[in-house]
Amino acid sequence: MTKSVSLLFSFAVISFNTLSQTNNQKQKECRISSGFGVASATKNVKSIGTDIWVQLGYRLLEKISIATEFENMNYKQPGYYPDLPVTPNEIKVYNNNFSLLLKYHFPTLNKINISFASGWTFSTRQNEYYIYENDGTTQRWFPNVSSFSDYRIPFLAEVDYSVSKKINIQARLKYNLNPQNGDTYSSGLGISLKL
Repeated sequence: MTKSVSLLFSFAVISFNTLSQTNNQKQKECRISSGFGVASATKNVKSIGTDIWVQLGYRLLEKISIATEFENMNYKQPGYYPDLPVTPNEIKVYNNNFSLLLKYHFPTLNKINISFASGWTFSTRQNEYYIYENDGTTQRWFPNVSSFSDYRIPFLAEVDYSVSKKINIQARLKYNLNPQNGDTYSSGLGISLKL
């Protein structure tokens, strides 16, 4: 797992450095975006949680850009064991998503930019809950953190409004598709800065 994350990060840094050296300012630009929002899943959700993301993008052509993104999502699900005598009986879920995205920018009004993206996401998920043992006469439970990793297909829609030459306000909606382990989604607001 750590090796995959290291390779992904190295690829992103090398790609970004290589692309940054070719500097046609008319169409090509680098942007860093960050923001805060809400996150949840499509299966077994108890409450909506929070979403924080950081995205580094590079516009290759007028309508095409590539981006790397880190996203941290957390939300809660109902506990596995309904009779577990703990309050609240819920699973805390933490998702860390590392995405490579290809974005298409639609031509729109002067200060508004609408883009759609898809690509590949490596997701690591941690569940914080309890291990419960009941042998008929005694019960035992103790805290436990389990984790697993999988791959997802991200679908991202962004709307940017230009406040100045370097700063955009951004609204977004992201859906991470994985039918086997459950889909996740997030939405939020952020700021995009031209580097």
